[in-house]
Amino acid sequence: MEKAIVTKYGGINSKVGELLVNRLVPNRYIDAVGPFVFLDHLYPTVQKPKTPAAPNGQFAHPHRGIATFSYIFSGALEHFDSNGGHGIVEAGGAQWMNAGNGIIHDEHFSPDFQARGGVMHGLQFWINLPAKNKAEKSGYMALQASDIPEALLPNDAGVMRIVIGACGDNRSPVKTFTEQFIYHIRLNPKSSFTYETKAHLEYAAFVPSDEAAINGETVGKSEILAFGKDNGTITFTNNNITEIDIILFGGETYTEEIYAEGPFVMNSRLEIAHAYRDFFNGDYGTINYTSSQ
Repeated sequence: MEKAIVTKYGGINSKVGELLVNRLVPNRYIDAVGPFVFLDHLYPTVQKPKTPAAPNGQFAHPHRGIATFSYIFSGALEHFDSNGGHGIVEAGGAQWMNAGNGIIHDEHFSPDFQARGGVMHGLQFWINLPAKNKAEKSGYMALQASDIPEALLPNDAGVMRIVIGACGDNRSPVKTFTEQFIYHIRLNPKSSFTYETKAHLEYAAFVPSDEAAINGETVGKSEILAFGKDNGTITFTNNNITEIDIILFGGETYTEEIYAEGPFVMNSRLEIAHAYRDFFNGDYGTINYTSSQ
């Protein structure tokens, strides 16, 4: 039996600095998918070569109570944070940051990418932490494309990248606090792949560009599908003559109270107030942009 589709949503455009993104989660239909409470799609954007500019803190901002996760289809990002974390990741890689009890971070195009130019295209997720982990010390991990395990799909249908979580014997190195997953499916032309879901997990699929058929529904061009809680299969079909990308993500239901405001996601309004208080008191530290140069 096919898993039921309950929502298809096209998102709302928003500006992040000079970049245009499609804001997909949360929305009026979907509050969260498992622990994933936020999803932005950075549209493919051509960046012309230029003299690299060093970060100046203009776009630095705080977080508490979540892990942020940036996944890069093309381009390159550099990360700095107030806990001393620093990394540069290229196409096919990702950046995971546990904001824990408070951190300030800054993401921008890497110096090499600024110099050579190209297409920047990626996703950012916010992953809600369990209450017991929101007070932990922050942490950072940079993953290059080679760090993310891949599994061949049956019948030469393509490849699945296990970006977060596990599938079969393959497990991502990204730390998780609950059962959760992000799979990047690269589906070959004129190919199909059927995935068997688990009843206790929530599922959504996102198609960034070229159209796919998902359980018979045409999806593409930065659209998201959310599935019902019934068990069943999800069949992905590529009727195009080129490879397509599909993101399947979700996890176990987040059962604690959720209060989100600005860059903070906590379990009560009082905790939100404390998050702001501690930030304005300087408790999140400052970014040293020269420490990793």
